[in-house]
Amino acid sequence: MIPIQRLLLPDTTEERMAVLTGRIEKRDEANGRRKRYADDLWKRERDVKKSIRTVLHRMAPGVLGCCMYCGGTTGMAIEHFEPREKNPLQTFRWHNHLLACGDCNSTFKNDWWECDPETGEPLLIDPTREDPFTHLFLELGKGTYRKLTTKGQKTIEVLGLNLDERRLPEARVLARKGARILIRDWDRARRDDDKAGMRDALDVLRNQPFADVWQSMLRQAVLPGADIVLGDEQPEVLRLLRDEELRAATLVEFPSREH
Repeated sequence: MIPIQRLLLPDTTEERMAVLTGRIEKRDEANGRRKRYADDLWKRERDVKKSIRTVLHRMAPGVLGCCMYCGGTTGMAIEHFEPREKNPLQTFRWHNHLLACGDCNSTFKNDWWECDPETGEPLLIDPTREDPFTHLFLELGKGTYRKLTTKGQKTIEVLGLNLDERRLPEARVLARKGARILIRDWDRARRDDDKAGMRDALDVLRNQPFADVWQSMLRQAVLPGADIVLGDEQPEVLRLLRDEELRAATLVEFPSREH
């Protein structure tokens, strides 16, 4: 999971969604009437969903639009961060939409929703609102996540980010091996003044699945004690992970903005 910049929807889509939300607000909540009405609108508003999905794919990691939760599979579902089942008023609110794979959307998260009893904040990471690396630490050698906060722990558990059955840890380890090869290729092309070769390596680094692996490698390489944390990396790889030119071209920082 990496930071994701939320983009703007087309004005016509935003306007239509505001109208639809207004209609839902007017429905009586009794006996699930509001929920059924919101579900019916969601099924029928194909043009709105098409527009939402198009922008989500532009926001998502990887050229094919990877899941904003696990990062490894193409996202096919419009995910309601706060489930419609819990709050129908969030059905057409743009800040509540993410792109997710089928497993994350339906099998694991599904209708799960829990908030901190003290702060009221959701106990699941929304990568468009906060930096996931504040809550999660990726142990690169094993390809598994370690919690840094309660929200990180809940996110790992709810999405099954470390489950062997999802094979995500195994895939992250392979992604790390691929990244090592790519940065060596990039450095070799730079020494040969091969601009096209450098671009090719960067394109693959930026667009491969499991962007969290590459981003973790970059972040951990400059942490205090990085030589110990990344002790299994060769000195050449550590040097390249600290290379300012490479970092500037590929490191994703969480954008600072007001909500």
